[in-house]
Formats: sequence, structure tokens, C-alpha cells
Amino acid sequence: MPLVPGRVCGGCTVCCSELHIEAAELKKLAGVRCPNLDGGGLCAIYATRPGTCRDFECGWKLTATLSDAWRPDRSGIVLIPKTKGNPPGFQEGTGVQIVLLRREALGFPELPGAVAAWVRTRVPLFLTLKAPVGLLAASAFLNTLVEGAVRRQDRAALIQVLEEMVEGLSRRKLEPATFGSAPR
Repeated sequence: MPLVPGRVCGGCTVCCSELHIEAAELKKLAGVRCPNLDGGGLCAIYATRPGTCRDFECGWKLTATLSDAWRPDRSGIVLIPKTKGNPPGFQEGTGVQIVLLRREALGFPELPGAVAAWVRTRVPLFLTLKAPVGLLAASAFLNTLVEGAVRRQDRAALIQVLEEMVEGLSRRKLEPATFGSAPR
């Protein structure tokens, strides 16, 4: 998928601190700052960074319809392209994992409109609430739970369902994160 022209990370290092990385050259848990980030928030090994890092682009850098407010360090939301594991009836390679870095990110004003637009176009969505370091984050398939509110164009109902989902995710028993266990 091509990058949005002119859209750069700038001072955002969310992918370097909040994502689980498991590569031969680098292993780090979600929520742990990458040891290769220097004091200025730049990658000290950028030219030779692991392929996992080199190949990753967040959804904000890939989606032209998202405003600059969606940059993960600003919105508190990181969008991760989901290339496999979609439910039956949804095309592989088209999903989006919406990771809330903090519960308050649910109040990001552009989130309900984006969720509605993606659901209308059958983009499979997975809502994930960041977990404490050392635990796997809880995630849930979103589309079937919000499609009624989206169909009725009921923003308040959509927000209510999202709030209920976050509450449910926050109550789930989380499993320990280990290397060799893919985040869910």
C-alpha cells in the first residue's frame, strides 16, 4: 500500500514503544521503549533496522482520508493494517486493528466517523485496548457489534457500543506475553 505523500512520523515514536516486536534482531514487549531509540526520539540503527521495523507503516501513514490529528502520538490510537485472520466473509489483507493506547482515546472525535465509514465498506475492524507491559492486549471483532448503529447512522449508539466494548475489554483476564506468542 503506498504511503500518503508528505505524511511523516515526525516526533511520533509510538510504533517504537507501544508495539510488540519479535524479530531475530530485536525482541521487545509492547509498552517497552525500543533500546535503539536515542535521546532525541530517533532510531540509532535506522539504516540497518530490522525488517519488521522497516516494513511496518501505521494506518495513519497509509490512509489519505485520515487527518493529521490521527497521528498516533496525537490521537492515542495506532491503526495497524491486519493482513490475516479476518472472519469468514471478509477479504484477507483488508483489516484494521484499532489500538487504543489509553481509554480516553475512545473520545477522539474522528473515531466514530472513521469506524462507520470502514464498516460501511466492509473493512474488518478489531478493537484493541493496550495492556500493561508483559501482558497480551485484549482485542475484539468490531463490525458485527456496530453495524446496526452504522446502518441507522446513529452516532450516539455507535459511541455507546464502542464504550461498552472498551469496558468489556478492560475486564478480560489477560495472558502473559511471551516471545513466540502473537498478540491477539
